[in-house]
Amino acid sequence: MPARWTHVVVKVADLERSIAFYRLFCGLDVVRDGRPGGHTVWLAPAARSDGPPEFVLVLYLTRVDFRLDHLGFQCDARAEVDRIAAEGARLGILAEPPFDGGGDIGYVTMVRDPDGHLVEFTFGQPIRGL
Repeated sequence: MPARWTHVVVKVADLERSIAFYRLFCGLDVVRDGRPGGHTVWLAPAARSDGPPEFVLVLYLTRVDFRLDHLGFQCDARAEVDRIAAEGARLGILAEPPFDGGGDIGYVTMVRDPDGHLVEFTFGQPIRGL
């Protein structure tokens, strides 16, 4: 069996602030909680009835000494991308207003999480069927 992609770890300065961001913008929930004695929290989409999540985002409480390029999330509608961009603008974290990049890019916007990591939201990016 080939290796399977299971998680991404993001360094964060404040777990509570980052959990709130990923809940609000990405709809992720805590699936493994290392607080208060630990330093990691695992987030995933709402619990599935047929087993554990296929992929998790791990928030690692430590000094943020570098950033990844971006995390990507797919939305079900163009209006959801617009809503996220509007909320990002309201909070002063909008990094890239919505635009239609066509082809493999789709309709996209980017916001910054509390530690400055870019988080992309797209509609129409052809991930399924690759």
